Amino acid sequence: MYFIILFVSLFISSFAAECPKFKTQSAFDVTKYGGLWYEIERSDIIFELGSRCVNATYTLNPNGTVDVFNQEINLMGEYTSIHGTATVKDPKVPAAFVVQFNSGIKGDYNVISTDYINYSLVYACESILGLKVEFIWILSREKTLSDSIINELQTILKNFGADISQLKPTVQKNC
Repeated sequence: MYFIILFVSLFISSFAAECPKFKTQSAFDVTKYGGLWYEIERSDIIFELGSRCVNATYTLNPNGTVDVFNQEINLMGEYTSIHGTATVKDPKVPAAFVVQFNSGIKGDYNVISTDYINYSLVYACESILGLKVEFIWILSREKTLSDSIINELQTILKNFGADISQLKPTVQKNC
C-alpha cells in the first residue's frame, strides 16, 4: 500500500516538475528590441533577491549576437552589474536566446511578447532535481507600467501554465 502511495505521489510530482509549453514571439525584430529596459516585476530569483533599480541594456553586435548589460542595487545597497552575450538558439525561433554571462552563468531568455515600445514579457524554465524553476521578467521602457498591461501579461503567463504567484514588483525608486 505504501509503495502505491509513494509511486502515485512521485508520478504526480513529476508532472508538477515539468516546464509548461510556451511559444515565443514569432515575428521578433531584435533591432527594435535593443536599448534600455526596466524590470517591473520578476519571479523570486535567488541572484536578484532584495535587488532594486534593476535594468538591462541590449545592444545588437555586428555578428548578430546581443550585448547584455544588467545593473541593479543589491540587497546590501551596493551597485552591481553583470555583462553577457545573448545568442539566438535557432534562426527559425528568433525570440529564443541563450545568454552567457561573464561570470559563467548561462541561461535561457525567451521573449514571449513585446511591443518594443512599452513592454516585454520574458520567460525561462528549467527542471532541476525534479523541481520546476521558472524565471519570469516583465520589463518596460519606463520605470512604471500600467496595471492593465501587467494584468494582460500575467494572463498570457497563466494561460500557458506559468506560476504567477511568485511574481513580485521591482522597486524602481531612489535609484
